[in-house]
Amino acid sequence: MSGLNGILNIARDALQTSQAELDTTGHNIANASTDGYTRQRVVTEASTPLQTTFGYLGSGVEINRIEGVRDAYVNSQVMNLNSGLSQSAADQQTLTAVQGIFSETSTSTGGLTAQLNAFFSAFQTLSQNPEDTGIRQTVLQTGINVATTFNNLNTQLQNAKYQVGQQIDADVTKINQLASTIAGINQQILANAGSSRNSSDLQDQLNSAVSELSNLVNVKVVTDANGAANVTAGGAVLVAAGNAYQFKMTQTATGITVGRADSSVPATVSSGEIASLINSYDNLIPTYSAQLDSIANTLVKTINSFNSTGYTLSTNGNPPETGKTFFQGTSAGSIQISPDILSNLNNIAASSSGDPGNGENAAAMANVLNAAVMGNGQSILNAYEALVNRVGTDTQQAGNNVQTLQTEQNQMKAYQTSISGVSLDQELTNMIQYQHSFEAAAKVVTTADSMYQTIIGMVG
Repeated sequence: MSGLNGILNIARDALQTSQAELDTTGHNIANASTDGYTRQRVVTEASTPLQTTFGYLGSGVEINRIEGVRDAYVNSQVMNLNSGLSQSAADQQTLTAVQGIFSETSTSTGGLTAQLNAFFSAFQTLSQNPEDTGIRQTVLQTGINVATTFNNLNTQLQNAKYQVGQQIDADVTKINQLASTIAGINQQILANAGSSRNSSDLQDQLNSAVSELSNLVNVKVVTDANGAANVTAGGAVLVAAGNAYQFKMTQTATGITVGRADSSVPATVSSGEIASLINSYDNLIPTYSAQLDSIANTLVKTINSFNSTGYTLSTNGNPPETGKTFFQGTSAGSIQISPDILSNLNNIAASSSGDPGNGENAAAMANVLNAAVMGNGQSILNAYEALVNRVGTDTQQAGNNVQTLQTEQNQMKAYQTSISGVSLDQELTNMIQYQHSFEAAAKVVTTADSMYQTIIGMVG
């Protein structure tokens, strides 16, 4: 349609477009501080031109769509960094807890290093006065302290492992909740498929839920033509269109796996908080426990080998004996003083010959502290110090990883914000531009009206 009616139609469309642009700008400004909000814009295009005898005549503007300004690659990078950072943060949290367990000031009597030193020092003192009952009592008490400390360390490690398992279970529950949320949003998006009512705000809700999910597990998102997100977690389909699938945690003697509740195939969890927790449960804490067990087992075997070959104290005319053990047990959790010693302090075999005043066997046991009795050639004390140092190094490395990934995430989020975030300065500039466009379109209307009045006046 050309002529004055065509001019009015063009002006009308221009007014509607400027109004939509002003509405969208106002919406952006109102949500400038809303977490997860993506800047929106009105995408316009020229209306289909009219063919005339002298060529094509423009017919104005029309709104194609209102869209959120997003960069799929940048969003994917942020999501990957979320998973990596959450994994390292969980590593740091678990390791910090384990490091606290091995703290030498964790108990009123000191840590294992102090207890071992006191224990072997008591044997050294006994070697000089092998028949002294008070010193023998000290050897017994320091031995009890060592065994108790091993027991406590083992209990705390097992408790830490249990807590990790509980957190995995809680995270799986959260995954299922987020899957239901994503499926619900997908259903709303699909209900509006192909409609101009399809909202960028729904996409923001979807992205927020997926981002939260990426903190827990490595995810991959494929968006279909309608805007619905199909999500896999650990390689297993979690959300397909409007359908959510449940995950479960499976605990066996060898460790923990997570995966679809309707499948026996575990998911391939490679990053996110759950990846860290599974590694801590299956590998990290068991490795520390195994090292502690090895130290305790070596202590038991070594001290028992000396005590069983040494001679007990002769009393009341009874001849000295051999074959008595000092400890029993094979691990940090089971080590304790043997009944031989608990029943009779004289069974601490301080003598290497059975002769009165001989304390050579006690001296030999005192030297065990720094002897290369561990399988790798370390002493018991050095092996424990190496374990503590390893925990400390692992904790420090986890902290460094957190700092590095935090920096990378901040940089990528800043870049994401530069693309998708709301700049108030830019929106105010846009508002002035759209206001002028609106005023100009209104001027076209008044001009067309004036032309009509002129024509009417001529006819009259």
